[in-house]
Amino acid sequence: MTMLTRCPHCDTVFRVTPQQLQKQHGQVRCGRCMQVFDGFRTLSSETDRSPAEPVAERAAEVASPPAAPTAEPKPAPVEPVLSQSTSAIASPPTAAPAPKPQAAAEEDLFEDVMPPRTHAYAWGFASFLLLLVLLAQAAYVYRVELAANVPGLKPALARACGALGCTVPLPQQPRLISIEASDLQVPDSARPGVIQLTATLRSHAQYDVAYPALDLVLTNAQEHTLARRIFAPREYLTKARDPALGIPPNAEVTLQLDLDTGDLGASGFRLDLLPAPS
Repeated sequence: MTMLTRCPHCDTVFRVTPQQLQKQHGQVRCGRCMQVFDGFRTLSSETDRSPAEPVAERAAEVASPPAAPTAEPKPAPVEPVLSQSTSAIASPPTAAPAPKPQAAAEEDLFEDVMPPRTHAYAWGFASFLLLLVLLAQAAYVYRVELAANVPGLKPALARACGALGCTVPLPQQPRLISIEASDLQVPDSARPGVIQLTATLRSHAQYDVAYPALDLVLTNAQEHTLARRIFAPREYLTKARDPALGIPPNAEVTLQLDLDTGDLGASGFRLDLLPAPS
């Protein structure tokens, strides 16, 4: 069924079919003023138009050069069509257009008005940049775990942290370190207030871990707490051990700590491991 649609910009009338409008979602480009408009909005039937306003003749008058002398026969009115590269244009009055197959006419009548692909490329590039930012943030937050589990990444992470002013410390994993043995002695009976704590720690991790903090509680004979203190690695390690190197995988280390307890009279102790402060 043939319908009529009118360009709201220049008032040019075109014959169309509902199938043609649906194919391009109603978008039509006028061949006279080159404006794109919604063909559904101005759609009407043949019976609705005024008899004094024939579609083909009106379109020919709008798009044609001045009429020929009256002595020459007036060409038959033609319907406006859309070219394949632009839009709907009216045929010149000097020659009738060659008939086209219906399928070709439908392809030529409406121009593809899909949004340009550059918008899709821009969104894709922006999404890629956002993904890179998220990956960089995740690498910063989990840099310690990444360096521990993927040793090959540690040099790159260290260089990046050097530029950002951060560090890549060893992971604090006191739950992966056990106290294999511990003992509290008075090495000099003449000085009962000076005691010596000896402890053997074993790492069960598969990577280097940081030295833990020692949580030492001194008790009396009734196991009542007399004093408590937390020792950082730099306080209980000897100069021969570098705290930055940590404990190697599945390794044992023996620690020795001399304490002056004064006149507390400690006879027992409790020892626990905590994450060392940064």
